[in-house]
Amino acid sequence: MMIAGVIEIIAGIIVLKKAELGGYIVAAWLTCIALSLLVSFNYLDVAVRDLVMAIAAFSLARIAKLID
Repeated sequence: MMIAGVIEIIAGIIVLKKAELGGYIVAAWLTCIALSLLVSFNYLDVAVRDLVMAIAAFSLARIAKLID
């Protein structure tokens, strides 16, 4: 779990510095988490929440691309 926390902190710093790249990284990370939860049929509500956050991160990356 600690490794996941470190990865999420690094991803947050990347989003802060380069929103487009960071948004894609966070979207991929959240999608992987959601898919692993969906495959195991555990915590389906958390899986849906993570998918929605992945869509938001992807949207952030696309908007950052337009602004830059």
